[in-house]
Amino acid sequence: MVRLAPHLLMLLWAALVASSFPVAAQFNPDLSASLLVAIRFITAGIVMLMLRPRSLRVSARSWGAYSLLGLLLGGNFIIMFVALRHSPPLSLAALYVTLPLFAYLLSILMKMERFNGARSAVLLVAAFAALIVLSRADLDRLMALEFGFGEQIYLLACLLAAGYNTVSRLATDRRWIEPDPYSTTCFSLLAGGILIAIPEFLYTDIDAFFRMISHQDLIWLAYLTFLTSLGTFWILQFCALRLRPSMLAAYSYQAPLIYLLVELGLGLTAWHWAYALAILMLLYSFYLLARQRSGQ
Repeated sequence: MVRLAPHLLMLLWAALVASSFPVAAQFNPDLSASLLVAIRFITAGIVMLMLRPRSLRVSARSWGAYSLLGLLLGGNFIIMFVALRHSPPLSLAALYVTLPLFAYLLSILMKMERFNGARSAVLLVAAFAALIVLSRADLDRLMALEFGFGEQIYLLACLLAAGYNTVSRLATDRRWIEPDPYSTTCFSLLAGGILIAIPEFLYTDIDAFFRMISHQDLIWLAYLTFLTSLGTFWILQFCALRLRPSMLAAYSYQAPLIYLLVELGLGLTAWHWAYALAILMLLYSFYLLARQRSGQ
């Protein structure tokens, strides 16, 4: 059960990530994306400090690592907010399948994993299966996905998210930060949120921001703060100590699958034989990835 726990938690992570795309698309596009992320991070970090008080007296090297992790995730979410103003959630979700490949390449460059042709092939097969799900088994729909400004900048967001996976494990292995998921999540949120907020408070009209934000925006912000921030960040950090970066990132393939299962369950989309093929490809890919040594 202990070995199964990280995989079950990552399935929950995928479900929360899947929900963040349509939720983030609901915000008023005139609101500052950076300030939204800063508020989200700082609020979540403070809540974590209140739930389990921690000393903020850590080494300068640790704060540097926490700041980098916070900025990597913060940059990912800021870009996502901006990209959703130019592109539909489906297009960005399709690009999200590049995250595992980015994570694998970064872990190889950082000498955390060795290149493995079979592992690369499995990741590509899983990506193809995820694209079948995202396109709802409609090749014309997949080919019609445009690669505009939103899609172009979101590739950078995927690279930043992959960077978080690898840098988090690297910083822990080299003892720059404690191997404590709670502390890493808390301090990364605080450090990243504060660094993102500083230029916003200097150059953004804060009064105008709070006049524009609606009750609906606050509800979405609360959801992203307390579920997708607190929940996904802690899960990701907990599992980063137990799974390879490429295996960790591969769970992003499950997000489109969860979308599909919800739509099928609610009767929002019709069943297609290709779904069974895609689901089998995803499950078998995960079986092959999970069989390989975790590298702990």
